[in-house]
Amino acid sequence: MSALQKLIYSLTVAVMFGLLSSPGHGLAQTDSCSFLEAPQAFNTIERDDRIVIGQADDRPYVVLLTGRLQDNLPTVRSCIPDAFLTSSRLGSYIHIAAFDNSRDARNLASQMREALDLDVRVIHHSRLGRR
Repeated sequence: MSALQKLIYSLTVAVMFGLLSSPGHGLAQTDSCSFLEAPQAFNTIERDDRIVIGQADDRPYVVLLTGRLQDNLPTVRSCIPDAFLTSSRLGSYIHIAAFDNSRDARNLASQMREALDLDVRVIHHSRLGRR
C-alpha cells in the first residue's frame, strides 16, 4: 500500500469513527462499553493494498450473539461499530469479532456479557458452516 493510500485509509477510518460516534447515530461509546478505551473495529482488516471487512479465515474464533438480533445490534455497535448481521447453517447471528486465539475471544465475550448483559458466545468458525 502506498503512502498516499495509507493516508487516505487512515483519514477515512478516523472520519468514519468520528461520524459513527457522534450524538444522534446511536454509536457513541456508552458507560457500558467502558471496558474498551474506544469503540473497536475488529472486523475491518488491512491486508496488503486491500481493506477486508468481515470474517477473516485466519481468525477462526468468532464472538457472536444469537438472540434478539435487531434489538441488540445497536447495543453491540455502540462498542464494536463494525459488528454485522450474518447467517450460517445454524441460523442468523451478530458477528461481533473474530480472533486467532480462543483466549482473546473468550475475554471479549466475557467483558461484553458482564458490561452489556448479553448472551455473547465464542464458537470456532468450522462449527458455523456457511449457507
